Amino acid sequence: MKKRLSSIITVSAFALAAITTPAAYAALTADSQLTQQINPGVLSTDIRNASNAVVANPVFAMGAVAVSTSQQTATGTFGDNAQRISVDNPGGANNGWTLTLNGKTPATSQWTGSAGTYKYNGATAAEGQLTVNATAGTITPVNGGATGVSKGASATFNSASPITIMSADASSADIWNGYITGIGLSQTIPAAQPAGTYTLDMTQTVAAI
Repeated sequence: MKKRLSSIITVSAFALAAITTPAAYAALTADSQLTQQINPGVLSTDIRNASNAVVANPVFAMGAVAVSTSQQTATGTFGDNAQRISVDNPGGANNGWTLTLNGKTPATSQWTGSAGTYKYNGATAAEGQLTVNATAGTITPVNGGATGVSKGASATFNSASPITIMSADASSADIWNGYITGIGLSQTIPAAQPAGTYTLDMTQTVAAI
């Protein structure tokens, strides 16, 4: 009788252990990690309006003059609030950049109209020369601040070489966006140039240093 009671107690102990030991459940949370690669963008230049949209066909008009038997000068402005000379550097030029201006095809570009042509980069003022006065301009940083960003000097085209209108050195922000407006233009016009409407195609170029 005692032996049977012992067996019953042992079996009961095992049954109690099975009841009180919790079962293994699936986790209610799980950890993970996201990765994101942000690559440097491409240095670029455009002419943009006050809404930051690219202007499709920008035009900058020089002041009108009358036909003269003497050499004369017309003036104008490159860059205004509606047509901003813009640079965007999204980390594409960490050592700085230079923005230049020149005729679209420097070796052959001229003021051209139905009544004739004249030069923007003649060897002398009498042939026709365009002066670009970047010192008269105003730089407006949008992102990156003003440190290390500067206006070009006043310079005159007299060859195929471009003129610098704005630049940034290595101390400038690696991620920078902004524009320059109010650059002065002054074009000498040869004596006895016939009446007419003349145009000159220009190209601005930004390059990393």
